[in-house]
Amino acid sequence: MLAGQLATHYRTELATLVPQTRPYLVEACHFLDCELRLPRRPDLLSIESSDLQADKRRDSLIVLNAVIRNRAPFAQEHPALELTLTDPGDKPLVRRVLHPGDYLGRPRGALAPGIAPGGESVLRVHLDTGAVRATGYRLYLFYPS
Repeated sequence: MLAGQLATHYRTELATLVPQTRPYLVEACHFLDCELRLPRRPDLLSIESSDLQADKRRDSLIVLNAVIRNRAPFAQEHPALELTLTDPGDKPLVRRVLHPGDYLGRPRGALAPGIAPGGESVLRVHLDTGAVRATGYRLYLFYPS
C-alpha cells in the first residue's frame, strides 16, 4: 500500500527516471483522477535571449521575442513567463503573466510534449500596452503553484 502511495505521489519523477512505468502511471491516474505531468525544474531552464520591440503597425503594440532553453536531460513542461514593463527609473509600470497557451498559441493538450531535453522553445507574442509608455522590461520564468 505504501509503495502505491509513493508511486502516486512521485509519479512525475518516477515516469521521468523509469520511462517504462509511464503507461502504468497514466492508467493509475485515469483511475485515481490525477494528472501525470512533465517535470517542472525551473533551475534547469533559462531565457537564452529576449527582446521587446515596438510594432510599426500600431503605436501601442509591442512584440516580445524570446528563446527558452531546457538544460535538463529530460523533457519539461513549458513555464509561465512574467513580463514587467518598467519606466526610465526601472520601476514597474505593469506586469503580465503569460501562460504557455498565451505565448505558444496552442491549447494545453497540444503542449503535452513540452520542451525537449536540451531543446529550445521560441516565442513571439504581440501585446497591446494601451497608454503605458515603458522604456524597459524584465522577463522571469516560473511554474505557478
